[in-house]
Amino acid sequence: MNSLRHVKQGEGLYLSWKTLVDTSLIFFPFGPSYCRQLRHSNLVQMLGVIVEEKGGLYIVTEFMAKGSLVDYLRSRGRSVLGGDCLLKFSLDVCEAMAYLEANNFVHRDLAARNVLVSEDNIAKVSDFGLTKEASSTQDTGKLPVKWTAPEALREKPLKDVVPRVEKGYKMDSPDGCPQIVYEVMKKCWTLDAAHRPSFHQLREQLEHIKASELYL
Repeated sequence: MNSLRHVKQGEGLYLSWKTLVDTSLIFFPFGPSYCRQLRHSNLVQMLGVIVEEKGGLYIVTEFMAKGSLVDYLRSRGRSVLGGDCLLKFSLDVCEAMAYLEANNFVHRDLAARNVLVSEDNIAKVSDFGLTKEASSTQDTGKLPVKWTAPEALREKPLKDVVPRVEKGYKMDSPDGCPQIVYEVMKKCWTLDAAHRPSFHQLREQLEHIKASELYL
């Protein structure tokens, strides 16, 4: 992602633009103009789409000074980022996803690399090129295995992964993760999709953990 500087009414407004190499991944259910209307304090605001005559495609968004969440976390580590900070980022993401959920949108690739951090340390979900309207059909293209629901993997040639998950296997708790947070994570990995918490429910659970300081 590259940054641009756009001057408007005498004030500097920083923007970002992303060049899309594989345009087959892009799916705007109601067109880019509709996606621009998706506004939330924890969503990276899409400002426009540029289409070149030669086929080039660029997405213009607000500028996020501290880059992706995955790089932000890796460059600082647990000695710098405490549980309160990590919980705040989790809540930021839940806020954005609950908003998309309420608008019947599903993010196809929610991961730390697709969450950006602003200058004032607000995490915002990005990359709406990989957002699609919720429907009864499931795209079983290339998916990140570790955080993909089992039902989306059943038609893939993953002979070792799916049977283990269906027998109840769950990843171990990350180092330093409070048990109460790990219990929430395991609920998200429930085999029956109907029994997994919604993002609205996740937000409520994490807010309770934060307010009660149960993560300490």
